[in-house]
Amino acid sequence: MHRKLSSLLSQTTCKKTQIMSPNSNTSVDITQLTNLHMQILKMVENNSKDTDIMKIMDTIKILSKGLEKASQSELELGYKDRQLQKAQQLYSELEQKFQVLKTKYDDLEGQNKNLKTKIDELMHQNQLNYHQYQLQTKLSGDLNHKVTNLEQRLEIILESDFPNESVNIRKTLTDLVKECERQKRELQLKNQEISRLTEQYKSSQQRISKLNQKLELMKKKISIRELENLALDRAEWIQQDDKQNDPTQILIRYQACDNLDFRINALKLEFADIMNDIQEQGTTVFTQKVMQSTQKQIKESIQLVTSQYLSFKDFSEKLNMMLKQLISLQLIETLQEQMQFIEYNFKHVFMCQNTRLWILDAQMGILYSSNNQRVLINKGSFSEVLRFQKPLHKRDYNLLCDNTNHVAMYTNQSLLYPIFNQNQILSGILEISNSVSDYFSFDEEYYGVILAKFCEQLIKTQIKTRLLSVTLKFDSMVQNAFHDFLVSKTQFELYKHIRYWMETILTVSMIAFYFVKNDSFITYKTIGTSWDGMTHKNAVTQGRVLDQPIILSRKGIAKQVCDRKKELIVMNMRKSIEFDETIDLDSILPVLIHPIIYDNQVIAVFEVPIKQRNLLKQEKDKIMLGSSTIVGLDQSFEMMAAKLGTTIMNAINILKLQ
Repeated sequence: MHRKLSSLLSQTTCKKTQIMSPNSNTSVDITQLTNLHMQILKMVENNSKDTDIMKIMDTIKILSKGLEKASQSELELGYKDRQLQKAQQLYSELEQKFQVLKTKYDDLEGQNKNLKTKIDELMHQNQLNYHQYQLQTKLSGDLNHKVTNLEQRLEIILESDFPNESVNIRKTLTDLVKECERQKRELQLKNQEISRLTEQYKSSQQRISKLNQKLELMKKKISIRELENLALDRAEWIQQDDKQNDPTQILIRYQACDNLDFRINALKLEFADIMNDIQEQGTTVFTQKVMQSTQKQIKESIQLVTSQYLSFKDFSEKLNMMLKQLISLQLIETLQEQMQFIEYNFKHVFMCQNTRLWILDAQMGILYSSNNQRVLINKGSFSEVLRFQKPLHKRDYNLLCDNTNHVAMYTNQSLLYPIFNQNQILSGILEISNSVSDYFSFDEEYYGVILAKFCEQLIKTQIKTRLLSVTLKFDSMVQNAFHDFLVSKTQFELYKHIRYWMETILTVSMIAFYFVKNDSFITYKTIGTSWDGMTHKNAVTQGRVLDQPIILSRKGIAKQVCDRKKELIVMNMRKSIEFDETIDLDSILPVLIHPIIYDNQVIAVFEVPIKQRNLLKQEKDKIMLGSSTIVGLDQSFEMMAAKLGTTIMNAINILKLQ
């Protein structure tokens, strides 16, 4: 009996636990507990006198009360859970509505900004329209005033006897129109005179201010030296003021002029004044003044104007002719053909026998022309141009230069212009000599300045083109070297190609090249001092290089460079502490030791003597466009060695030969 009660109590406890769990089914659990309770009551009625049974009954009553509370709590939790689900559903609906309203708000805000922008534009346009309206209103008032005046005049005319006075009215109107036109011309001339007087007034004020400064300095009892400096400053200022229009300054300026006033200033003073009057006052006033002069003055004025017209016509025609020739000259590619074109196509512009462009070869100390005529630069007018580096105008019989056979060359008259390159270093001379008219005018000097400046541009273009060609040539050699490196099947073949191309590009015969592996240098035995450039691929049959690898321990300056992983230039190998005669080159020239590094590891190292004139430098010197000699090490040698080192590194990395 006790066992049955114990089992029923344990079942009751388990059911209560299930009821208290959040996932329990409340109605089913309570029904089952009720059935258990009824079974226990029946058992107790059958055994009501047992004290243990009474205790169990008390316990059952307590459990029944707990079950009732649990059922009520479960009902409340279910109600709250349903309320929470409704709140969550309402929150999600509100959130969706909020997103929709936010999107509408953003759209409305964008539309608001667009409307504000349009409003600002419309306000700005409104202001412009209002301003235009004010102008039109003012103009309309003026036109109305003019119309009123015209109507008054018409009324006066209509009131008069028109058929009888028509001739007088027409004559009066014609006179009024003529008088109006005359007044307009006089007003224009007066305005020009006012502007000219204003400029003169400004210049006078500047001079007065400088003179006042001078007076102030004199009042302070300045020294004589300071007065001299002041006078020099004033002279320089006046010179700068008049330099632009001074015809004698064309060669000194050596630049194209802003205007052609120098041609007028080259005339006599009275003629220059007449031309300036025509320019400032106009032809009408000038004609009126001339008509009031004597017959002699009228004749002189007419002769002056006609001669200047013909002179300007000839000047403009030659400039036009020169422009056409310069356009044709620009289309020519080679310098030799350009020099020949200058020699044969500009003589008629200068009316002379010689127009030659001489190119300077600074290393040889000579000038050469289009027909390969070579002259020395130590004597004559050429020497003066090279020394002063300024244009010269020789008006008399003079020594031009000596040719390479020491035969003197003379000219009657000559214009000589220095030609400069990009670095403002003299590269040549433009010679214009032996004028047909026995002298060169200011016009010819000006033509020469234009042609000389154009020649400078031609020289600069030629230098750039040739330097680019040389660079491309050596880039092509490096590419060919890289191709030969890649076709190598063994380390020995790679060594042969490396040695050949280093001798070819760097123009050196002494080369030490080592492959680096672990702590050893690997090279190949070389017989002789240089390669046979034409048959380098058959070098084995000639006994130049033997296919026998030589393994040496790392030592000498080459080891020091490998450890430091940096390029090194040694000026005297034997004086170096690290020098080892079995590894390092023994040369009286400075030696470049260059490591070849891949993935932070030295895979090869080579030593070559540095030559000042390698093949790249020799090719550049063939341009013969006047470059100064290089003092010291040639930077291009080091760059070419570094470029070769990079090419060798890439080839070794690709081949990975043993």
